[in-house]
Amino acid sequence: MNRSLLNKSIIEGRLLLLSCMAAMYSFCWARVWVVSQFEMSRFKVIIEQFREYERFSPVPFEQLFTYGGRIALTYDEPIVVTCVTLWAIARGSDCVSGEIGRGTMEMLLGQPISRVKVLWSQAAVTIAGIALLALTSWLGIYTGIMTISVREPAPPETWSIPWLDIELPNPLAEEKTQLTPMSEKVNAEIFVPAAVNLFALGFFLAGLTSFFSSLDRYRWRSIGLVVGIYIFQVIIKVLALATDRFHWLLNCTFFTAFEPERFVSIAANTPEYTWSLVLRDETGHFADLGPLGYDLILIGMGLIAYAGATIIFRRRDLPAPL
Repeated sequence: MNRSLLNKSIIEGRLLLLSCMAAMYSFCWARVWVVSQFEMSRFKVIIEQFREYERFSPVPFEQLFTYGGRIALTYDEPIVVTCVTLWAIARGSDCVSGEIGRGTMEMLLGQPISRVKVLWSQAAVTIAGIALLALTSWLGIYTGIMTISVREPAPPETWSIPWLDIELPNPLAEEKTQLTPMSEKVNAEIFVPAAVNLFALGFFLAGLTSFFSSLDRYRWRSIGLVVGIYIFQVIIKVLALATDRFHWLLNCTFFTAFEPERFVSIAANTPEYTWSLVLRDETGHFADLGPLGYDLILIGMGLIAYAGATIIFRRRDLPAPL
């Protein structure tokens, strides 16, 4: 792959990538801090009031009563998803229609380089940026877990009865609290599957955007098509979760494969299935796809989209610059 093309793509996207990485890291760290500010007992009381909306949650509410379950919600926050989506769509749309719109595609292809190298140099930088964003999300959570403590009720004071070796709680003692490191409550490794799932989503969106970019000459139109599909897919998932009558619609949206909180729950409760392709029930029969299975679906669809973009870009006639 041409090093000059890679350098060009890096220079064009570095400010956006650095901004998204800074926002991702700061938010993920801050999200862990927010989780540490709510005592588990009080949070449980609040969540119980919304028990009827549990169907919209990818994990049972009992999982949200743990620190790991609450931190896992970070990967479903709009800021985290938007950072990856923004980078994937912005850079994916630039690979063909962006260059044509700026009038630079003709100059690039006037050099002794192939169209495949032009497309995949952009794709390589885009995919690397998605990987960096996913890694940054995990590093933000890891830093938060390592540096933040939670305030919990201290063990109650007791009275010791001599010769009987019996301790009784002291009802007159004041309630005290103590600081416990978050690292003693949560293992940061359980969030790695969620970061990988975030990468898989970004990879698919980058491939989809590159596909539409290879078809068009206007970057804004490529972005508009992908954003429209994205919003439509969100609506489908909401309808599918809202009522059993539309539950079959879960098979029609790629967001079904994006379940980072569920994958964190699997890593925390059944670590043997953390990187499994399929999940099996007690009888050994197929129950559902595993975390790796869903990730491969998104990455596979992204590869198909990139392959389609490559074929179309190699064969199409490019319009003259305006």
